[in-house]
Amino acid sequence: MRENNSGKIVEFGPVPWSRPEILECLEEFSRLYEERPIRDNRGGMKAPHMFAVWFMVRQLSPDIIVESGVWKGQSTWLLEKACPKAELFSIDLNLKTREYVSNRAIYSDKDFSEQDWSDLPDQSLVFFDDHQNAYRRLQQCSWFGFRHIIFEDNYPITKGDCYSLKKVFSEVGFDPFGSNKEPKDDGYLFKGRRRSDGSIEVTPLTLTPQYESKIIAPNVCDAKMLRKRLEVYHEFPPVFKCDKTRWEDDWSDALYPTPKPLIERSTLATHDIFLEEAIYYTWICYVRLKSIG
Repeated sequence: MRENNSGKIVEFGPVPWSRPEILECLEEFSRLYEERPIRDNRGGMKAPHMFAVWFMVRQLSPDIIVESGVWKGQSTWLLEKACPKAELFSIDLNLKTREYVSNRAIYSDKDFSEQDWSDLPDQSLVFFDDHQNAYRRLQQCSWFGFRHIIFEDNYPITKGDCYSLKKVFSEVGFDPFGSNKEPKDDGYLFKGRRRSDGSIEVTPLTLTPQYESKIIAPNVCDAKMLRKRLEVYHEFPPVFKCDKTRWEDDWSDALYPTPKPLIERSTLATHDIFLEEAIYYTWICYVRLKSIG
């Protein structure tokens, strides 16, 4: 049996920020997070990823931001706060779930791959929170000319409902109906229904329907191509790391290799929300594609 790279932290290329710069912004974001328009954002981002997106987008300062996956609209508000001068395109196949509606964003219910990106400035960024095949999304970004990309749903091996870059680098492939061996009826990622014979039927719950729900076999080719085409791959560190993951198993280095958390322990009240929502971290990452030509 071929060994995979599931227990290794992958990072390469010049990351355009440092840990001290990240730490300096925690207090500012804590104050901003108190102003969030949606208090119950179940199914969407919580503090660890909200902070990561806000910080990275602000540092990159793009002229155009494309948001694929709107849900209730919390991320739209966040992107406006991070980069108030950027032109914002917000995409979701179901825009009826919005609770926050921006008067600045241009909304669309057509998939990212079906949009006209033929007139794209160099400083453009895509934020994917749509539970799709990340490897295929990168191929689409390369074709359209996007170089700066953030993936929110960067799930580790055996977890999540999409083929993430973390899975690609781990060389484990993806089984859309077998990611969680012990499904829970938690109404978030997977829903289990007990059949009359006692067996459990597993249904993946995705906010955006998968264009591809096929099994991807374990392979090394996809990881090789990522290393060939990416200039930067960076998993944004968690603010805190818990003993347990969101799936209630041990947050081990073998299954869940994770960058060093920004804070080990803290007594500051402004850090309470990061600690309360720490388990919602799922290895959010920033990538930069190499330029062609």
